[in-house]
Amino acid sequence: MRWTNAALAAGVSLGMSVGSAWAQDLPCSQVKLIVPYPAGGATDVATRVVAERLDPALKKSVIVENRGGATGNIGTAAVVNAPADGCTLLVNATVIATFVYSFSKLSYDPFKDLAPVGGVGVTPTIMVAAPTTPANNIKELVALAKSKPEGLNYSTAGYGLQQHLATEDIAQRSGAKFTHVAYRGGGPAMNDLMAGRLDFGTFLGGTTKPLIASGKLKALAIVAEKRSPLVPEIPTTTEQGLTGMNAGVHFMVFAPAKTPKAVVDHIGAALKAVISDPKLQERFAAIGFDATPMTPDEVAAAMRKARDDYGPIIKRLNVKLD
Repeated sequence: MRWTNAALAAGVSLGMSVGSAWAQDLPCSQVKLIVPYPAGGATDVATRVVAERLDPALKKSVIVENRGGATGNIGTAAVVNAPADGCTLLVNATVIATFVYSFSKLSYDPFKDLAPVGGVGVTPTIMVAAPTTPANNIKELVALAKSKPEGLNYSTAGYGLQQHLATEDIAQRSGAKFTHVAYRGGGPAMNDLMAGRLDFGTFLGGTTKPLIASGKLKALAIVAEKRSPLVPEIPTTTEQGLTGMNAGVHFMVFAPAKTPKAVVDHIGAALKAVISDPKLQERFAAIGFDATPMTPDEVAAAMRKARDDYGPIIKRLNVKLD
């Protein structure tokens, strides 16, 4: 059968219109954004801000559902196993890209079983110390560690998370001895840091920003290549001679891997428009996030970078989270 140019054009046009209609008319009345952590945390709060705006953008009811447990793996696996129709989405951080190394048994592959949709925001990681610690930057912190036979002790929000891995990376690069002290959550660790029972800590910007502003902690560096608009006065690790470090916790949206590209593109375009809104960016800044509108390809690249940056550190430390 021979096709004329007009017939071919008509066929292409029909295919595009069908794909567009399918993408815009998701087969559900409600879109779920799964947050694999308990309600009330930074991820949950940011996701609810996004959901409010995605609702009219997608012309669907968008709800947030918390499914915490197993370092976020319960909620993540729920999305992996959900129907691939764009109605169940995941909000999680690039740290899941490192789980292929830190979990010996992982029920999903973050690269094969999830389809990147778009960026949400990044909350920066800041190295801080008690006001009594005689160091005001990384160079002085390293010198202080080398002056003590036992080195310095520090804590983070969790063993095996990016804050922990980044601090160990700094120790290896500088030759300093840093000992990680594990706590059950960032709150108790922060309290002991302010009390001077820890030498320093590496925590998220949303948690540390008010404590720095009140003088209860002092900032040593933001672990990033570029300064953050949230804390523009804090110098980066790159400025202090440690190049290529980015330990900000970057949250993104994912769909089940087999979700049609037309559906992913439609949701991704709506998400990018929402995240680009100056009013949302203002809301995000108030809760410690830099908004990051991204394409699916940019999300995939960020995932690969997280895996490649932290994989060798996880192997060297033999980090096991299961």
